[in-house]
Amino acid sequence: MTSEEPIAIALGLPGPLPDGERVLWHGNPQRAALLRYLFRWPLLSAYFAVFALLPILATARAGGSLAQVVFSPLLLLPLALPVALAVFASAVLLARTSTYIVTDRRVVLQVGVAFTRTVNIPLALIADVSARERARALDIALKLRRPNKIAWFALWPHARGLQFAHPVPMMRGLPIDSPVGGILVDAIMQAAPGIRYKPTREEEAAVASVPANGRTQQHV
Repeated sequence: MTSEEPIAIALGLPGPLPDGERVLWHGNPQRAALLRYLFRWPLLSAYFAVFALLPILATARAGGSLAQVVFSPLLLLPLALPVALAVFASAVLLARTSTYIVTDRRVVLQVGVAFTRTVNIPLALIADVSARERARALDIALKLRRPNKIAWFALWPHARGLQFAHPVPMMRGLPIDSPVGGILVDAIMQAAPGIRYKPTREEEAAVASVPANGRTQQHV
């Protein structure tokens, strides 16, 4: 990012931000987190490990030599290797082509591997922000005020599960120590009082809410 280049252009947005709008935070999903939690790499590895037992058992039952038994799982390489490479490449491309941006007016999801698309979510349309703290990553979900919604296919994989009727946009695979949750809640409380922030571990984190009188209350 060069000092002469507007930050919106440097982050991949199609044009500069409107006058007065400020970028408060921006980040990208982590490749390792996408592999582990989106593409279920551990489960995929376990599946192929179990599947590798089949040629071992078949070769042993057929009376093959020790070398034949040991090397029999190599027969799975033509199947397993392309799948593994495709999953790994998908995680790399998603991490490189996805940018999450929080401004004082909206959340922007700049996403898309083959065709880049920009998803704009005004802060006033966000009814709830929830964080899911995983072992090695943080997911931030943005529940929209009804009847507002964004098509699930326009969001995927930056959406929670298979909630087609009311898709929930997500910022996936962020660093575990990312400050975006607090920054986003503060921005929404300024733009649209009434936001609720619900961390996964409520006993360890403060929950901020804004009642009708506009005064912020902190609950521990």
